[in-house]
Amino acid sequence: KGCTANPGNQSASLVTEQSPISPSDEKALYEAAKKEGKLVLYTVFFTQEIVNEIGAAFTAKYPGITFEGTRNAAATLFQKINQEIQAGLRVTDVFGTTDISQMMQLKEQGRLLQYEPLGKANIPEPYRNLDPDNFYQVGALIPIVIAYNTQKLPAANVPRSWKDLLQAQYRDQIATGSGAASGQVGTWAIAMQQKYGWDEYIVRFNQLNPKLGRSINDVIPVLVSGERAIGIATLGQTLTRKAQGDPLEVVYPTDGAVVVVGPIGILRDAPHPNAARLFMNFLLTKEYSELIAKYYEQPLIAGVSIPGAKTLKDMQATVPTAAEIQRDIPEVIRKWRNEFGA
Repeated sequence: KGCTANPGNQSASLVTEQSPISPSDEKALYEAAKKEGKLVLYTVFFTQEIVNEIGAAFTAKYPGITFEGTRNAAATLFQKINQEIQAGLRVTDVFGTTDISQMMQLKEQGRLLQYEPLGKANIPEPYRNLDPDNFYQVGALIPIVIAYNTQKLPAANVPRSWKDLLQAQYRDQIATGSGAASGQVGTWAIAMQQKYGWDEYIVRFNQLNPKLGRSINDVIPVLVSGERAIGIATLGQTLTRKAQGDPLEVVYPTDGAVVVVGPIGILRDAPHPNAARLFMNFLLTKEYSELIAKYYEQPLIAGVSIPGAKTLKDMQATVPTAAEIQRDIPEVIRKWRNEFGA
């Protein structure tokens, strides 16, 4: 399934102002962005290391613009953005999240700036019109898989599916993030609830005493240290650390990797709106997709591949829709907190 927003009845509060500069007029956009001088990004995507490299590539391509990028969990950044809005502070230009319901809420509240970036036509069709009104676009495609420490668990004993993961032999061996704080883990929990039911899967999963971090990014360090043997983790982080020599391997679950479709958009009151527009264009360049593919993260445009990784199609991906996430995530957060206490 592709992840598509339901246009439904659009809120009267939607702001539909357009940039006076055409997205295709890069020279004029760059000149306007240089006058602003800065781009501030809050993102849930990837790791801080990758965010820093994205910033370095953006500022190298567009000298005269500084970059300030912060990576954190979805709940943390969304709370921070709402606090800034309530205080009347204009801090953040671009927001990328792994909980699409957050972006849908910002859109409904009229907090986003409408912009169709150059290169949108190159996004794979299932994800191209994430928001038909262009208040946000796809910013990340993040497969969640099973990762394991090869020194702690023989390949013959590794779970091959999400359902296998519930076996009693894996008690005290699993690590993941919090479904109440991490948009990626929350989306995974929705997918498991859809496939197997909350009580039949998540409640039984908790009986295995998993180690929970706040973010899904907390999982790989726990596996590398040997504290736990198995993780519900992102494909990109697992393969990156494997390539660096850590004893990690990936299992693509036979019942489907869960793919998180992360939206990204410009805040209506962005202090550097033209730099934000230029950055949105940059995300849909081949240069950007090649950069993130070095970290085994999924490219956003066709024609760029990840060596040594399955394609989304070959993963038999499960992709909860935007409407399903918006409907289910509040209840999943509540039930997760009741079940796990975190």
